[in-house]
Amino acid sequence: MSYAPEFLSLVDRFIHLANELAKDGRTGEVSAAILFAAGRYNAFNFVSTGGTDAERPQAVDFYVSEYRKALESNLDGAVGPVVKSQG
Repeated sequence: MSYAPEFLSLVDRFIHLANELAKDGRTGEVSAAILFAAGRYNAFNFVSTGGTDAERPQAVDFYVSEYRKALESNLDGAVGPVVKSQG
């Protein structure tokens, strides 16, 4: 799968911010915050674009499925290698 350069640029901006926030070694907390923030933003997006209670289960399934695909494709190195801990 290929990704548009503009999309990858947005992704890189989030990763850069996460790396800045994790400089003190709190990578687990930063990782959890990103996941929580994605959930919050996607919930806001769903509600603010007219998502209904009837559509909620399908929206949850969609977002969970997209996260799973993103995580698995990145673990597989879809865009580039994931840097492994030196420890």
